[in-house]
Amino acid sequence: MALTTTTKIGLGILVAGAIGIMVALDPGEGVLEYVYVEKVTADPGHFAGRTFKVHGTVVEGTIKAKKGTTGDYRFVIEHEGQRLAVHFTDIPPDTFQEGGEVILTGRLNSAGDTFESEEMSAKCPSKYEEEAKVAGAAKTPNKT
Repeated sequence: MALTTTTKIGLGILVAGAIGIMVALDPGEGVLEYVYVEKVTADPGHFAGRTFKVHGTVVEGTIKAKKGTTGDYRFVIEHEGQRLAVHFTDIPPDTFQEGGEVILTGRLNSAGDTFESEEMSAKCPSKYEEEAKVAGAAKTPNKT
């Protein structure tokens, strides 16, 4: 059973219409934008009202936890000389520390000067560097 030309055109229009509707109704939240601090500070208006991921290094001496509560931290992250204040409202991972890299998911506050986040991943480069040194020392024979 072969399809007529009219049927083929009708199916093509139906498929194109369905794709058009899916694109028009997409809220745009499927994939989060991943940026470094300097991109956010260069154009905070571009990120207003949007959820995205920001990457930076925690500035030494800036971590402040609210007394008497768990999961209320304020600190500053930086990258390429640009800094961004952060308000984190959850319990941070064990690897969270000053000088460590973090990736935060959240939004800018209404003033556009503080990143509000409840989700963080952190890595501790010094920990892994020490493990690599120990592993390297174990493989190196003593020369005496």
